[in-house]
Amino acid sequence: MIFITSFPYIGPRHIRVFDYFKKKDDLTFILPAVWKMKDGKVTMKPIPKAGLNIIPARTFFFHSKYPIIRGHFKGWMPATGRLLKRLAKHGDALFTVSEPNLFMTYLNGRLAKRFGLKHAFYTWQNVAYTQRMSGVKLKFTEWLVRKNIALSRGAVCGNMKALEVLSPYLPAGFKTLVSPLSGVDTHQFRPDIAADFRQKNNLQDKILVTFIGAMDQRKGLATLLESFLDASPKESRLHLLMIGAGPMDGFVKDFISQHSLQSKVTILPWQANEELPNILCSSDIFIYASTPIGGWEEQFGYSVAEAAACQVPVISTPTGAISEKVIHGKTGLLIQPGDTIGFSQAILRLAADSELRKTMGQAGRELIVERFSQEVIAAKLENFLRTL
Repeated sequence: MIFITSFPYIGPRHIRVFDYFKKKDDLTFILPAVWKMKDGKVTMKPIPKAGLNIIPARTFFFHSKYPIIRGHFKGWMPATGRLLKRLAKHGDALFTVSEPNLFMTYLNGRLAKRFGLKHAFYTWQNVAYTQRMSGVKLKFTEWLVRKNIALSRGAVCGNMKALEVLSPYLPAGFKTLVSPLSGVDTHQFRPDIAADFRQKNNLQDKILVTFIGAMDQRKGLATLLESFLDASPKESRLHLLMIGAGPMDGFVKDFISQHSLQSKVTILPWQANEELPNILCSSDIFIYASTPIGGWEEQFGYSVAEAAACQVPVISTPTGAISEKVIHGKTGLLIQPGDTIGFSQAILRLAADSELRKTMGQAGRELIVERFSQEVIAAKLENFLRTL
């Protein structure tokens, strides 16, 4: 039996990967009965899925902003121990989808040791702990990371840099896998769908530059907007589409108003995942100016991968895991974070060359299908969990 616990798999995007497991009848998910996001304004519940055993359990910690404890118990379900005692057998596996620098991971590791289970954890962390903290906090963090490694058989690292961050703490023979939580549905995100977004929005004659993501500082929105402002007068057909929401909503709207870009920019709120292929297949260029901030770098970039799967060339930055999905000069263009002129030139270069957009788009889809499709990621995860 394989037990999988914590909050990330409560969402439909990530849990979909298990549809592609060859064997599913021995999987048991312990997931929050209710998951709260955006200061409690948005809630999610586990979605029943045929062939998957999902057990809802109560959690009391939903974010990383609690006094003192911060995010150490984010997603922890106190009932996990009781459920494992009742359902697990010696030699089963427990996969805790939680970082090794969190106390929740330690509690689950202790449960695994008590019941004779093979434990593994997950990490997205792609910035070294020594770069993010110092003093007592660093010493405690490194102590906890080593404790969690000692209680575990293996770790799944969400990207190559995450493996680099974890490697100095790993003993010889420790099992690792580089893989995101889930892949890209390349059957849903594909270039040959009948896209009608342009027609519905009267954008037939435009070169559509699209951004999909959180409207916050990490996504480099100031750079994105400044670069579009610079490029727009040099190519009158350019039109910017921005989809998402976040703390920079006001900044984005004010920028557009101050620079009289209302006729050249369309802003939409978050769209349902099933609506995105139509939008992406109507786009000419995907832009994602992600920038490192506060000890964070891009950990995967699903919208980047989904755009590439739809055969759209990507302009982004070599930040975090982005360079694993965008090969500069082959599947897109990588510009340094904050380089407004560089982004502007990249937009104009792709706007002027439809053949380059086509060849980069085709190469981008090939890369995603080969390395990040649901089928590929499912096979990696299943093999890892079954051979702990």
